[in-house]
Amino acid sequence: MEQPTLFRWSKLVSPDEENHWETQLTIEDLFYSVESLAKRQKIRFSVYCQSRDEAEAIRERHGGGVNEVLPEHWEPSIDPDNARVLRIRDRFIISETDDAAALDELAAENPDKEILSFPPQLAFGTGGHPTTANCLRLLVDASSSMSGQWGLLDLGCGSGILSVAAAKLGAERAVAVELDARALDYAMQNGERHDVCDTVDFVEADALEMLKTPPERPYEVVAANLFSSLLVQVLPLLAEHGWVAPQGYVIISGFLTSQTGEVDATAKTSGFPLDQFLRRGKWVAASGQKA
Repeated sequence: MEQPTLFRWSKLVSPDEENHWETQLTIEDLFYSVESLAKRQKIRFSVYCQSRDEAEAIRERHGGGVNEVLPEHWEPSIDPDNARVLRIRDRFIISETDDAAALDELAAENPDKEILSFPPQLAFGTGGHPTTANCLRLLVDASSSMSGQWGLLDLGCGSGILSVAAAKLGAERAVAVELDARALDYAMQNGERHDVCDTVDFVEADALEMLKTPPERPYEVVAANLFSSLLVQVLPLLAEHGWVAPQGYVIISGFLTSQTGEVDATAKTSGFPLDQFLRRGKWVAASGQKA
């Protein structure tokens, strides 16, 4: 797929303003990335837009600046010696690097764990964000109770990390759904890197429209790492059209602690009472089984 030029809105803030800007951008349903600039003692927030007008509209509301991002600059280089590592339960180690020697070293040091490689790709995720990391933990927990064949529906798959993990956890099938074609292209690359494309189908679709049609077969796990405004629409559709198998798990994240009440109530009335919550800072992830 030919990659277009993007436009990045960015703003430097002090570390004590980080929570304010995370909350503000989340409320506006803006996908953002955060970088810590240690030498400058600043935090940089970035939002990647398909048009300059979209980026300029954010600048008008919040200040900051706008610059072009050419396709060759989409994938930042990562020094293998400084790549971050994320540990998920006793099952996965996720690294930002795709350096073969560094990954081999991690595997040798952790022979009982699966090593996953997710280099950063704009705002599409390495697993380090609290919402993604906690979804991964809840997915590992859910998979431990599975017997026989099971499938995952991954709504808003981003980098595809949940679908890749599900394949490694023994899922018979996984469907990774993403509306953003750029993100889906990266997800497919990550599927190929981990040799799971025989298990994972990558689908470009609007999740809300897709869920209005019943599936050929329900899923034992449905994961949705989305904004709260989308989750409260997704959960009733999952119930109404039979997307979740009997005793199936729903794993959700992408909402703030202040939004938990509305999301929890919607899940309960939809027939998916949430009984496990993981919080990190202001972010919440939760899971529950079909009642």
